[in-house]
Order: sequence, then C-alpha cells, then structure tokens
Amino acid sequence: MMKNTKTIKIMLTSVMALSLTIPALSSVSAQANTTTKSISTQATTKTKVDKLTPEQEKSLVDIAGFDNVKQFTGFYNNLRRSVAKNDKEAVANRISYPLSVYSNNHQRKILNKKQFIAEYDTIMTAKTKKALADQRLDKLFIRDQGVMVGSGEMWIAMLDHKPGVYTINQKLHD
Repeated sequence: MMKNTKTIKIMLTSVMALSLTIPALSSVSAQANTTTKSISTQATTKTKVDKLTPEQEKSLVDIAGFDNVKQFTGFYNNLRRSVAKNDKEAVANRISYPLSVYSNNHQRKILNKKQFIAEYDTIMTAKTKKALADQRLDKLFIRDQGVMVGSGEMWIAMLDHKPGVYTINQKLHD
C-alpha cells in the first residue's frame, strides 16, 4: 500500500505541476505572439522615407547655393535615373564642364559633352554608379563646395547659375 501511496503522490504532483505549467506556457505563447507583432510593426515603421531633412533643405539654399530645394532634387533625381538607364547623353547634359576626374593621384579634365560621351565608360565606373544609386537623400553631405555623393565619388554644385556635376573621384580608398 505504501508503494501505491507513493505512486499516487508522484502522479498528483505531476498533474499539479502540469496544471500550473499549461497556463504559464499559454502566457508565454501569448507574450511571444505580442512580441512578434511588436517586432514586425517596428520593422515596418523603421523603414525611413528617403528624403532630405529640414536641415539639409536649409543647407542646400543657404550654404550650397541652390536657388531652392526642388532645383536640387529635380536635378539629382534626373541624374540618378539617367545613370541607371546608362543614358550617356542625358548624363552629359548634367555635367558642368570642364569636369575634373581624379584617379590614381592623377587629375584629368573633360572639356565638353562630346569628350564626356566618348569617355563615359571610363569616367562613370561601376563604383561611381553604385555610389550614386546607393546614396540616400537624408545621408547627403552638403557644404559650401556643393553636395557630396557617396564617400566623395561625385560632387554636385551650382555653377554658372545651374546645377551640375563638377568632380568625379574614382579611386578614393585602396
């Protein structure tokens, strides 16, 4: 009989432990669902719209010398689109000549549109195109010399009363 009593005690203890565990598990499960929903909501809301900050908008006009923000954003978006399409003519129209191209501690000048188009593939390297494609508006660096794209692969400024690309740096880091 003692053996049966011990067995019954063990069974009752197990049943009690199980009955206490089940609500705890469903609570953990509910918390997990809440956490999952919270995380997925955060992931969705964390994605930032790619746009200039108010400080950048002010700097474009006050420091970089653009007439207004739309002048820059229109130019910039058209430049990005033209480069993505590999439209050499359209890109050439957005260059301020003479264009300075720096590579391997050497500077060369691209004097006109015809020369730019002829040398397009050596000027607009994969690294330069990627820097422009990957650049977020809210991460642009703006100063009195203009707007820097990437880590300095490209510089845009107001020259002769219109926006233009005036420098391309091909080899910045080894």
